[in-house]
Amino acid sequence: MKLFDSYLISSVAAHSWLACSDYGEKNAAHYDHSKCRGWPRKAAQYAPIGSTFGGDTGYDTRPQSGTTPCASKRSSDDYSGGHHMAVYFPGQQVVLAHPMKNHGTGPCTNKFIPDNGNWILQATQTQPGDNDPTLGEFKQNEVVNLGISPFGFQVPDEEITKYPKPGFQNAPAFCEDTDKALGTYSFNVPNDFATGEYTFVWLWAFNGAQDYYSTCFEVEVVADAAARQAKLAARGQNDFSLPCDTGLTSTGEIGSTIGCDTSGSNTGGGSTGNGSDDNSDNDVVPTEDPDFDPATMGSVYTNQMTGKIYLPTSSVQPSKREIHVVFYADCADVARPNFWYARLDFKSNNDGNILHRFRRSDGGSSHAIHYVLQQDDADDIRRGYVGFHWAFEGGCRLLQVPAKVHVEDTI
Repeated sequence: MKLFDSYLISSVAAHSWLACSDYGEKNAAHYDHSKCRGWPRKAAQYAPIGSTFGGDTGYDTRPQSGTTPCASKRSSDDYSGGHHMAVYFPGQQVVLAHPMKNHGTGPCTNKFIPDNGNWILQATQTQPGDNDPTLGEFKQNEVVNLGISPFGFQVPDEEITKYPKPGFQNAPAFCEDTDKALGTYSFNVPNDFATGEYTFVWLWAFNGAQDYYSTCFEVEVVADAAARQAKLAARGQNDFSLPCDTGLTSTGEIGSTIGCDTSGSNTGGGSTGNGSDDNSDNDVVPTEDPDFDPATMGSVYTNQMTGKIYLPTSSVQPSKREIHVVFYADCADVARPNFWYARLDFKSNNDGNILHRFRRSDGGSSHAIHYVLQQDDADDIRRGYVGFHWAFEGGCRLLQVPAKVHVEDTI
């Protein structure tokens, strides 16, 4: 009877989707927004930067052979608000990220949660306004088979709890939060994959061979790692890292290290803050170079930035942290600030409705915007940093006018 109940629950609750189409850490335990460099279609609506990873937004799609596997029709705003399509190159090792949504085996569930197949499919990129191919048409062009996670009576208990593993259930921190735990796949882009623009499909078979869930994501395949780096840099991204790890991928292949000599290995991008040895140069402001005529000097403007604000350490863990982030001059024109592992403070009326978020316009001779964040969750405080994604109207000279951060602790 217990076995029947387990299958019944998984059948009713079954759903998932792809959240990141170019994640920066292979076999990761916890999702970090700053490590995503490529997103699925309509991510700004369904899986936005800074939102709760795995939060239900109606993104899960259940296709049939004659229907489209895409949650929405292609439109011109599919990739907006800092959510970009992925850029791959032949031979690149790629990591994909998805929420588990309770569909994993382990000591917190049982060994009978099924996984019946995982694939990446492709077709020529669908243009805005056009209809996507059907699932049956996509299935004629398989990119990779991502394997199947072991489950069932015949599988030893020690194999159930062993990571990494192929298929959907590669989630080493699954039992910490079975609903919103991170699952990842990894695969090598085939060496002979032609450059061009594609629509890819992630396809997962859950309870049976045709019990499908899917997500569509657009990909541009360029010639090599240098071309990928140039594409990412041109749109304001500065994390070009690759998972330079020869451990087995989801397909059973040795992980590719092609391009690792160009991209570096897992170097994050764009952090600012204080209190960390890794960020000791953050307060250095470049001065004029006497070897150059100022009239010949150019300017560097940042349009988008993703990273971490490292917070000062405390000998006693605070019960609450109030974090103040101040932008100056043109950097004060923040168009879309997102923070995670902390929440924007707010004021509410007597009915509990939020009146406004704490975004203060500071007076004085220097134009400034001041954000107030609150950390009152013990896990977030122990983490020691706040994640962020910022976009600036017209660009920001962050090297000349760096943001300032200070923290007020309550013990």
